[in-house]
Amino acid sequence: MNKNKKIGLIVAGAVELALIVFCLIVSILVMSTLHTFAEYGNEAAKLNLEKNGPMIGWFQNNPTPFFLIIVVPMLVILVVDVVYIVMYAVKRESNLSEQEMKILEEQARNQAKDELRAEIMAELEEEEKKKGEKAE
Repeated sequence: MNKNKKIGLIVAGAVELALIVFCLIVSILVMSTLHTFAEYGNEAAKLNLEKNGPMIGWFQNNPTPFFLIIVVPMLVILVVDVVYIVMYAVKRESNLSEQEMKILEEQARNQAKDELRAEIMAELEEEEKKKGEKAE
């Protein structure tokens, strides 16, 4: 892996980590300080904004934007990471050089030829034995 690609992956990982930490902290704050409508009635929205601040209170009062802004990016990051890991595992580069690969291919061909010759010779010997037995 070249140096630029390695630096790019480190930067992407750091940004991803910062985004995940931010989303998790916001999610925990939203869920742990929520004043529910079942508990507080119509005062819940007002309490959420007053006690938890404008951002957390707004997320508590508007669950759809909370889902789209906080939860969906975390799910997308998870999917991208899983796809990248699978691609990396499948695409693993060989440690052998091109010349070493050619030598291995040539050895494999020679071994296959030798095995094929041995099988053909064994078949020919069997046919000669059968012909010898029939002639007697």
